[in-house]
Amino acid sequence: MAIEKRSVQVLALFLVASLWWQSWPISGGLILGGGVALLNFRWLWRIMEKVLFDQKWVHGIQALLKFIVLVFVIFLIVRFAEVNPIAFVVGISATLLGIFFEVIRESLRAEKKGNA
Repeated sequence: MAIEKRSVQVLALFLVASLWWQSWPISGGLILGGGVALLNFRWLWRIMEKVLFDQKWVHGIQALLKFIVLVFVIFLIVRFAEVNPIAFVVGISATLLGIFFEVIRESLRAEKKGNA
């Protein structure tokens, strides 16, 4: 999926930038934040496919369960992992930036097709 690939690219840039600090808590926070965000995105995508195509109410409960698991995992990471919490949030934001860049790329592509 293009959004995931773009998110991984943004996360890789963040990781390269984190080498400047030479700190495991910063790099670890980026890795954990990006990993949680990418797994959450993939899980939510699968649930939404089921909701849209199968149209069963059970999948709505699955989305609620996913949210509870996500909050619990974030709590465990912030509480027990020795990572920088700001770097963790920046790692999570890599997926948002990946979505943003991919939307811009697709809109520019559609604009070129419309003008041709």
